[in-house]
Amino acid sequence: QMDNSQGNFGNWQQMVGDQTGDDVFSGQDIGAQNSQGILSCIHCQCLISNEEPDIMNHSKSCPEVPRPDLSYRYCCYACFYHSLYNSDMKRHIRKHTGQKPYKCPCCNYRATTNAGLKSHVNARHAMLAI
Repeated sequence: QMDNSQGNFGNWQQMVGDQTGDDVFSGQDIGAQNSQGILSCIHCQCLISNEEPDIMNHSKSCPEVPRPDLSYRYCCYACFYHSLYNSDMKRHIRKHTGQKPYKCPCCNYRATTNAGLKSHVNARHAMLAI
C-alpha cells in the first residue's frame, strides 16, 4: 500500500541521471535519491527526506516491514538490512546515502565511520595519529 500523502509525486519522481526531464517510476531505481533529496522506501514506496532523523524515523516505523523479533527494530529503506541498534542502522544507511560525516583534520579525506577516519590517519598521517 502506497502512502499518498505526497499526492501524485508519491508514485512518480524524477531521478538524478534522467537527463530527458521525463518522469521515471521510482521502483525502477530502488532506493534512489532524486535532485530534491528525496528517498523512496522499497518496502512501502513512501517518500522520505534524505535527512538522517527522517530516515531513522521511517526505518523504525515503516508499516510494510514484517518485524518478527526485536532485531527488526530498525529496517533499511533501501535493502533488507535490519538491526536492533540505532547506531548500526545509522552506519548502514550511510552506505546508501554516501554521507561521510568524519573529516580528516589533515587532508580532504572523509569517512563514513570514526574507525575509518582513525585508520586513515594512522596510515597516512602517522605523526598525528588519533
